[in-house]
Amino acid sequence: MRIIIIEDEPPIADELRGILYSLLKEKIELIKMVHTFDDALRYLKNNEVDLCFLDLNLSGDNGFEILKETASSNYHTIIVSAYTENALEAFKYGVLDFVPKPVDVKRLKIALERFFGNHNGRENSTKYIVVKKRRAHKIISVSKILFFKAEGYLVDVYLKDGSKEIIEKPLNTLEQILPINFVRVHRSYIIDLDELDYYNRKEGNVYEIHLKNSVTVPMSYSKYKTVKNILDKI
Repeated sequence: MRIIIIEDEPPIADELRGILYSLLKEKIELIKMVHTFDDALRYLKNNEVDLCFLDLNLSGDNGFEILKETASSNYHTIIVSAYTENALEAFKYGVLDFVPKPVDVKRLKIALERFFGNHNGRENSTKYIVVKKRRAHKIISVSKILFFKAEGYLVDVYLKDGSKEIIEKPLNTLEQILPINFVRVHRSYIIDLDELDYYNRKEGNVYEIHLKNSVTVPMSYSKYKTVKNILDKI
């Protein structure tokens, strides 16, 4: 995996890099350390990254601007910051986790477990999806989203007002950061379960979900069990 550490204090970046090597070992392909706001944006624009560790205070520059600039990208971000009062705001923009400084190894390990698929802790989930619009960024409230549909390397975001946007985050990444009412019902679909009207079985093991606005999406047999278990608990 390819990791970037964006931290303006080199000793802290070195310490974090050492901890990551001790925890991840052979999983790491590269750890890049950058110490300035401009270098961070330049590197993220021109290189592929799997996981970003971001400090929110970069020698006076606001790390939130990097977060907003890159929120539509297809990698995860973990905030590493002493400013714990900013944690809730960071989660709104789709970060995977928030690790306070000084970095505790056990706490960092939990954040890495979330990256590798442990979805515990989704009570802190993203509130906004950021869509790139030429040189601007459009911020969409998750509460306005009906469902997501994968289209190759892109994802269509269908809104409750009937409009559609396009983002680059894959469904697997979205699945880890969205609120728990958003459920994967098919390899190509994530829906807001609160918008489900009913579902029915077609021929064989093919299912359909009917949303409250009369939109129909497919549901795979394996995901049917997941949805049924959730609904049975309500």
